[in-house]
Amino acid sequence: MPTPKFTLPEFAGSLADLGTIVPFVLAAVITTHMELGPILLAFGLFYILSGLIYKLPVSAEPLKVVGAISVTGIGLTHGEIIGAGLFVGLFFLLLGLTGLIKYVEKYFPVSLTRGVQLGLALLLMVKGGQYVLGEWEIGLLAVAIYLVILIADRKKGNIGFLGALVILGMGLGYGIWKFGMPPVQFGIPLDFYLPGVNELISGAYKAGIAQVPLTLTNAVLATSLLASDLFKEKVSNKKLSLTIGAANVVATPLGGFPMCHGAGGMAAHYRFGARTGGSNIMIGTLFVILSFVATSDMLLLIPYAIMGALLLFAGVELLKSAAKTDHLIITGIMGLVTLLVDPTVGLGAGIVMYLLYWLVRGRHQKEPAK
Repeated sequence: MPTPKFTLPEFAGSLADLGTIVPFVLAAVITTHMELGPILLAFGLFYILSGLIYKLPVSAEPLKVVGAISVTGIGLTHGEIIGAGLFVGLFFLLLGLTGLIKYVEKYFPVSLTRGVQLGLALLLMVKGGQYVLGEWEIGLLAVAIYLVILIADRKKGNIGFLGALVILGMGLGYGIWKFGMPPVQFGIPLDFYLPGVNELISGAYKAGIAQVPLTLTNAVLATSLLASDLFKEKVSNKKLSLTIGAANVVATPLGGFPMCHGAGGMAAHYRFGARTGGSNIMIGTLFVILSFVATSDMLLLIPYAIMGALLLFAGVELLKSAAKTDHLIITGIMGLVTLLVDPTVGLGAGIVMYLLYWLVRGRHQKEPAK
């Protein structure tokens, strides 16, 4: 494993996944009234520990199902977010400790994971569009700026995270101009919350169950494979399962947002210059420092239209991933059911359709040729 480096390219690479983190953190703080400080502290510590454990730029990302549902009409309370995080955390601890991850990775259909992604993409795009149109002047301006930067940035082979930072800065500037600078105060970034049993069960149902296949494929299997491709290093699926599980079980009751790793985040870090765990340690340290002075009031400066633009493009990125399915009908119906009902019902519909497809295909293969 490479020795951690603390260079300018490593630092530039460490910032590359902020376009994934920022929209979901904004959404969680604004819509569920979670505290910003504990969320930043959890992300910071997860980044630092990932850098120390893997010695590679293994990303720390929010659980996208939980983030998407928290801003949609389905909605999540703080307690339900904890329930979803604990469910996912315990599930992946179980997979890692028992070694079941070795068997799960062989049999879980790609089409179901893509269906979950499609449903989330549609939810994010619909909600993001509503926010943008709610303050259409600044919303459409933010979308236009993002698109211009994205197109220019991709000509250089990058992925456009700069656009997210620019429109976020624009939103902060607008808020400060309109409302003034919010007070900065030092505080201990912990927010212990004990949810009731009903909230724990509801959170697991609304978001935890549907999150599992996405985390399994993107945060565990695809991340392990990408580490081999990019760095020629072996990162075991078992270890990834254990770090994801432990992070969620420990962090969510203390005010952290549910987290995982991610292949897309690792690719983003790599593309902008990160090659060692030093990038993780730098961005993690920055998050930890900010967590002691950040207040949720700071995010109230950001117009909903700006958050909508970020959510809209986060949905577009997920939509592109969802398109890489091996069964378009199964994935498409899952996405539609998720949009109309909820992700858990969407996943259930996908499982039923896949089983029917498997049974029909098996029957055709057994029929003798006439």
